[in-house]
Amino acid sequence: MELREPLTEKEQKLVLFILALSSFMASLDSTIVNISLPAIAESFHVPMNTISWVTMSYLLVLSGFLLVFGKLGDMKGFRKIFIGGFTVFTLGSLLCGYATSIETLIGFRFIQGIGAAALEAIGPAMVVIYLKKETRGRDLGILATVISLGIAAGPIIGGLLTEYVSWQWIFFINVPIGIVAIITGLKYLPADRITRKPERFDYPGAILFFFALATFLWPVNEGLTLGWASPAILGSFGISAVLWILFIVRETHCRDPLCDFELFRNRNFLAASIAAAIMMLALAGVQFLLPFFFEGVKGYSSAFAGLLLAIPSVALMIFGPLSGSLSDWFGSRILAAVSALFTVATLFLISMYSQDTGLIFIVFTLLCMGIAMGIFFPPNMNQILGQSKKDEEGTGSSIMTTMKNVGETMGIALMGTIAVFTVVSSKGFDPKTPAADIPMGILVEGFDVAILAAGCIVILAVILSAIAQDNKDPSGANPPMAR
Repeated sequence: MELREPLTEKEQKLVLFILALSSFMASLDSTIVNISLPAIAESFHVPMNTISWVTMSYLLVLSGFLLVFGKLGDMKGFRKIFIGGFTVFTLGSLLCGYATSIETLIGFRFIQGIGAAALEAIGPAMVVIYLKKETRGRDLGILATVISLGIAAGPIIGGLLTEYVSWQWIFFINVPIGIVAIITGLKYLPADRITRKPERFDYPGAILFFFALATFLWPVNEGLTLGWASPAILGSFGISAVLWILFIVRETHCRDPLCDFELFRNRNFLAASIAAAIMMLALAGVQFLLPFFFEGVKGYSSAFAGLLLAIPSVALMIFGPLSGSLSDWFGSRILAAVSALFTVATLFLISMYSQDTGLIFIVFTLLCMGIAMGIFFPPNMNQILGQSKKDEEGTGSSIMTTMKNVGETMGIALMGTIAVFTVVSSKGFDPKTPAADIPMGILVEGFDVAILAAGCIVILAVILSAIAQDNKDPSGANPPMAR
C-alpha cells in the first residue's frame, strides 16, 4: 500500500496527532474499566463471574477481530478502516455509559471491542505507510510513550471518576476524544492506494476463529455456576474443539488465509508467543482481582485504589525502554527468562495479601510486578518478531498481538473462576451469590489461591522463554516492536 500524494510536514504532524489519540484512547480503555468493576457489580447486584464479562466481552471481540481488520486494512485501505473503527468505538463508549442492565453493558462492550480491534490492528502499520522513514523511530517512540501514559492514567482517572462522579463516566470520557479524532481524521488522513493484488477475504476463517474462541471462554467462566459436568458446559467445550479443528484445516488450505500457520512450525516463534500469552494471562488476572481486594477487603476508596493500580503501569513505562538496552548486553532469551522468573516470585508475594497486609508491602509488590513485566515484554517481542519471515513481519505482529489478547481474556476467566471456586468449595457459598454479598474477608482466600495459581502457570513462561532463541537476524538489529 502507498499514498496517492506525499504528505507535507504539517500533514504528517496531524496524522501523528490522530494516531496518538487512537493509541491513548485504546490504552486508557484497557485499564480504566477494571478499577470500576466493584462499583458496577454493586450497581447491578451481580456475581463475580458475571461482572467479569464486562471486560471479557471486550477482549473477546478484540482478540477475534484483530486478524480480520488487519487483513481488511490491507485490502480496503487504512483510512476507511481507521475512521470506521474510531466511529464504532466512540458509539460503543456512549452506549456503555447509558447501559441500564448488566446484559446491555456487556453487549455494548462487544461494540466497543469491534472498534478497538480496527484501531489496534492497523495503527502501527499506518506509521510505516503515512510517516517519513527518517523519523519513524521518533514517531514510534512518541506513540509508545502515549500508550504507556494511557495505561498508567487509566486506573487513576477511573478511580477518580468512579469515586466522585459515577462509573458511567469511565465510558463517557472516550466520547469527546473520539469525536475530535473522527473529525480530524476525515479532514487530514490521506487517501491510500492499494498496490497488492486483489484477494478474497477469508470470511469462513474469521467466523470459525471468533466462535471457536467464544465457545471455549464461555464454559471456562460459567462452569462453576452451571456445573462442570452439565450438558451446556461439556457441549460448549466439544463445539469449541470441533471449531478449532475446522479453523486450522481451513487456514492450511485457504489461498488467502487470515493466519499463516507456517510460523507455528518455528519452535522459537511458538515458544515465545505462548510465553507472552501466559504473562498476559497472569497480569490480566491479577489486575481483575486486585480492585475487589483493595476496595472490599482493605476498604480503600476507588480513587486511592486507582493510584495503587497505576504503580505497575508506571513501572512498566519506565523499565520497558530500558530493557531494550539490557537485552543488548544479556540477550533477549536470558532477559525474558529471568524477568519471567522474577514475575513468579512477585506473584507468590502478592498471594500473601490479607486484611492485615501493610501499604508498604502492597506498594513494593506492585512495583516489582511492573518492573518484571516492563523488562519481560520488549525482549519477548524481539524473540517473536525476529523469527517472522521476511516481508511477513506484519503477520507475525498480528499473531503475537492476538495471542496476548487471548491470554489476557483467559486470565480474567480463569482467575475469576479459581477465586470463586475456592470460596464456594471451602465456605459453601452459592456461585451465583453477588460479589457484594460475600464477606471480603472470605473472598480474599479465593484471591490468594488464584494469584498463587497464576504464579505456578508463569513457571511455564520461564521455561518457554529459555527455550526460544534470540533474534535470528545476523545483523543484530532489533525488529520493530508492537504492542
